[in-house]
Amino acid sequence: MSSPDAPPRHPWRALLADAPMLGMTLAIVALLTRTFLARVGHPYDLEWMEGGMLLHALRVMEGQALYVQPTADFIPFIYPPLYHWVLAGLGQLFGLDHTLGRAMSMASTLLGTGALVAAVVGETGRRGWAAALGAAGLFLACYDDGGAFFDLVRIDGMLLALLGWSLVAIRHGWLRAGGLLLVLAYLTKHNAAICGLPALIWLWRTQGRGPALRFVAWSVAPALVATGLIQLEGDRLFLTYLLGVPALHGYVPRRLFFGAPKELWAALEWAHLLTLAAFPPLLGGSLGMKGTAGHRFWVGQGVTLLLLACVMRGHTGGYLNVLIPGFWILSLWAGLALFALRERLDDGSYRGFFVRLSTAVLVAAVLWEGRWSPERFSPDVADREAGDRIVERIRAVPGPVLAPWSPWLPVAAGKAPGFHLIGLWDIDHDGGPLQPAIADIEADIAAQRWTVVMTSNDKLGLGLSSAYSKAERVQPAGGALRPKSGWKVRPKDFWRPRAPAEAGDAP
Repeated sequence: MSSPDAPPRHPWRALLADAPMLGMTLAIVALLTRTFLARVGHPYDLEWMEGGMLLHALRVMEGQALYVQPTADFIPFIYPPLYHWVLAGLGQLFGLDHTLGRAMSMASTLLGTGALVAAVVGETGRRGWAAALGAAGLFLACYDDGGAFFDLVRIDGMLLALLGWSLVAIRHGWLRAGGLLLVLAYLTKHNAAICGLPALIWLWRTQGRGPALRFVAWSVAPALVATGLIQLEGDRLFLTYLLGVPALHGYVPRRLFFGAPKELWAALEWAHLLTLAAFPPLLGGSLGMKGTAGHRFWVGQGVTLLLLACVMRGHTGGYLNVLIPGFWILSLWAGLALFALRERLDDGSYRGFFVRLSTAVLVAAVLWEGRWSPERFSPDVADREAGDRIVERIRAVPGPVLAPWSPWLPVAAGKAPGFHLIGLWDIDHDGGPLQPAIADIEADIAAQRWTVVMTSNDKLGLGLSSAYSKAERVQPAGGALRPKSGWKVRPKDFWRPRAPAEAGDAP
């Protein structure tokens, strides 16, 4: 058995066999680039929470606290603050808008994909470069399956980059860098912290007590310090939003136990056969790789990430984007399995060429099935013009405007920001620690604080129909301004204050 760091026996023959897989990987990269370029400059929400993320960064830029008592002016999302901090910092340099947030997310996604390549090459050596690129292609082909979130103003890309490189660093013994990157991943989305547990167990079992404790010193300790400092910010509600509020959210058992596993499987389809075929050798020592400890590391992390993806998908409101770390680890497994099978069956003869070619064709077929239509996710001129008209109508309103479904539109029109509806939904649970604050928002609506309340459907509640009445339909014609990812919700009606007598008679 040759060393994994040795060059292929017949490099040109290997390259020819890998051509279908490498060609389709390049095609997926080109498709993603085309899609991103069509979306990055659109000045309105491509997914309904994008504007809310911008509001968080705007508060940071203005020196305001994030974790405060909920009010009609602002209700924070149940995320840690790192994404908002970074976006705000870049916003100071380049101006805060959707384009900046999407560019940051796309760059982060590519960094996370780079971590995937590094992970596969780290286990396979130079001979595994083609398998690593194939794994990267498989992951990027999950763009549609992940809800087209790779390039949105959302935290998913940054989480992937920080978590991916953290795991690579831990695997190769760079414990200081790995621990600190894991802390940053936790400060992006706190459930990333769970990956520290299998890492700690793996370090203790494979390298002993010293490295394990050093990892704790560079991960757990900084995370606790950071959490304590953030808890002191604002109204000292960071942990309430992070833990107390989500604790009352429900689960959808069917999605948790059946839907999420099915979605994870369907995204990569036949590529899973590579993993299943190579799984025993990956745990054994028969492949002549760099040892089995690394493979056990990635199995442990993989099981953790897949379980986490299923739990988050089953969580009430969990959308397809929560599966992205699961797609990442499944693609990594497929890359390792691809290399393992080739090393096991490729004897340098034409039989080996056939093995390499057939596995490359299999991956290429999965990539072909994973392609998507960029037009499906791309805004057009009608979307931009519809957004421009809505902004101008808001700008013409003489007073403040509340737009819970799309709170960045009033900001774009020069108005003061208001709360995002998902923030209200997060805290509106019986017995919730922040539910009493909803009464203050209801009081603001009853007092007719806003000249206009812009809604996307009639289900806001909060006493809106008692204090306001529908006055103007502003919904764009056709499907213009409808988000391209996630919930397809858009502006629909302007509500204006009822006259005092009318408000008193309203139901």
